[in-house]
Amino acid sequence: MFVSSGRQLTLPSSVNDFDGATTLEAAKAFLERAFGIGDVVEGLPAEGAERGRATVRHVTPYIFVTKEVIYSESVLLHGLEKPDKARDIVATMPYFLGVIDEASVLAERKLRQLQRVLDREEAKEKFRTTAESVLKQRATSLLAEAQRIGIASEAPPGASEDELLNRLRTVGSTQVEINAYPNESELATLHGRRRDVLSRLESVKRKTRATKTAIREASGFHGAVTRQYEKLELSEHLQGVAHVCPLCEAPSERGRETAKALQAALAKVRAENAAVERIKPRLVEHDRELERQLEALNTELREIDDRIQTWLRQNEETRRLADLSQVRAHLLGRISFFLEASVNEPRLVTRDLSVLRAEIEELEARVDREARKIKLQRAERRISQFASEAFAQLPTVEPCIGSELEFSSREPEVVVMEEGSGAVLRIPDVGSDQNYLAIHIALSFALQRYFESLNAPVPGLLVLDQISRPYSPTKGEDEDEAEITGGEEDEDVQAMRRHIDFLFAETARRKGLQVLLIEHAYFADDVKYVAATRERWTRPSGRALIPLDWPTRQDE
Repeated sequence: MFVSSGRQLTLPSSVNDFDGATTLEAAKAFLERAFGIGDVVEGLPAEGAERGRATVRHVTPYIFVTKEVIYSESVLLHGLEKPDKARDIVATMPYFLGVIDEASVLAERKLRQLQRVLDREEAKEKFRTTAESVLKQRATSLLAEAQRIGIASEAPPGASEDELLNRLRTVGSTQVEINAYPNESELATLHGRRRDVLSRLESVKRKTRATKTAIREASGFHGAVTRQYEKLELSEHLQGVAHVCPLCEAPSERGRETAKALQAALAKVRAENAAVERIKPRLVEHDRELERQLEALNTELREIDDRIQTWLRQNEETRRLADLSQVRAHLLGRISFFLEASVNEPRLVTRDLSVLRAEIEELEARVDREARKIKLQRAERRISQFASEAFAQLPTVEPCIGSELEFSSREPEVVVMEEGSGAVLRIPDVGSDQNYLAIHIALSFALQRYFESLNAPVPGLLVLDQISRPYSPTKGEDEDEAEITGGEEDEDVQAMRRHIDFLFAETARRKGLQVLLIEHAYFADDVKYVAATRERWTRPSGRALIPLDWPTRQDE
């Protein structure tokens, strides 16, 4: 790759004269900086791998109005007809419209990365918590058995995983004679605790159902009160006229009493509405607290059930072994096996996610998607205004005569707002190549006008490929060029002249805009058109875009 920039550069006459040798990626970065695209940061993925990264390729839809676009009913901008390109064009459009800048693009990219990291860490934390819960449950069960047969003390509530494992190691290394069967009173105590938990659980469930019902009723009541309030607001208009008859303007005490009653009803409804708005958040918070209580009670119930099952299993094993020494040896063997297995259990390091969450919150505040949405709507309104002004100057047929254009960047698309009826028409609905042409020309110039006002990194250049495509000039028709020399003209030639006049007027009005028109039709009687023509590639002239004297291959 060879890249150089500047003014009045000398064009090389051979490959050996090229200056500015560089690598492919560095050349792309150079071109993007020359265009004013600042979204170029070291370490970013290759071009196209990151959605929303603006490159020099993404300015082409706003410059080239090709033959596939200029009077198409389905393609709005160059490149949108190709799905692999359309995705990136739509994603980078907010950048070129000035809705986002390099900083916000990078902030959003980092936000997505941090959110993915947070999701992974939360999944690991959930897995670690689950694994720890299972390990603690097994350790607690073994300690409960050891405590019942008198070789361990009861583990304190809320003991950590490491503390439970240390207690089990102590039990496994202690030589203590077994002298007691499982205590029968413990089972009764556990059943009593279980009944108490079930009773509290049922009470909390009843409260939860009642709270949810109250929330639904409050929401319904709030809607009804709101509707009543909107109806009663009409009484506000009776303040100055309630004391007279609306027909004869005679004093009316009944009207004053009616207005006073409506005002009283309105005040009552307003107070009820305010009361609902105060109470509903408290009900929601109370519902959340009840849900937390339900979760805690269910956890406690599972622990009690596990202890009951452990007691029954131990009692059964004790009776089956018939010898407490065998029970002790059996339990110690299980503890030893559990400790050996727990050594190989995966231990995930706990990570403090508060810093990560704080950074994500800071980035979300900087990205501010709501502000971006407002900026995008403002840009669309301005482009729609510019496009409608240009559309009014171009030749159209019904239903587009006098209509306005509305531009949306999200699809993107342009709709026609029909004059008079206000009907919304998509491009395929306007039903004329002449209308399609006018829409594309108007949108292209509107985008360029908006880019100029914004100083966006899009060159002030439009390349138009044959505006005569929807028309058929009747004078001087030739397979290479149709020369128009004046005289009586049909509607198509007149429409083409309006387009040409529009191009000259816009380029004169826009200081930073250049238009390159590739056109078969040649207006020989138009002095401005003749003066602006740079090349005439016709068969009689012997000139062509690819020079005819260039060498050809022998097999051609």
